[in-house]
Amino acid sequence: MKLIQIILILFIFSISCEDVNNVVDDNLEENSLIEVYVVLSETCPVAQYMTLPINDAYEAFASESVVFTAYFPSILSNSTSIASFAEKYSILFNCIDDNNGELVSLLGATVYSEVFVKYNNNLVYRGMVNDSYTALGQWSQANNDYLYDILELLLQGEALEYYENEAIGCLI
Repeated sequence: MKLIQIILILFIFSISCEDVNNVVDDNLEENSLIEVYVVLSETCPVAQYMTLPINDAYEAFASESVVFTAYFPSILSNSTSIASFAEKYSILFNCIDDNNGELVSLLGATVYSEVFVKYNNNLVYRGMVNDSYTALGQWSQANNDYLYDILELLLQGEALEYYENEAIGCLI
């Protein structure tokens, strides 16, 4: 079963990541799909903290057309540790063990808590959840909630070009 999931995910990404500079349609169509992928780790303090704004975005936007998935690429991750993390940090969306690193390699993820947003199979955002961390160990109140803002704009039917910023977190 796990092999089938990995093959399906790799197929979807191989088709959809060809041109990350596509512009999102002006109107969110009824059949449109927004996918949010976040890379997490049970042991990374930044990833632990970022579960709060990620959960806020999930509670605000999750629906049939907005799907959240967390990936855990650490070789130390397993189904028990991931389930424990999800329970401790109240993660209500799908958490997948990617301890072989295939998905994060395909995405090019570099740090834990990096987020990727796809609209109709086109990558429209890659980067930090919010800017509460400007560097490791340097926390402040967030001025920009990138994940929340991008989802809000997509659901309002705004035309968006691909946007990226550098996520701060523990190295994968």
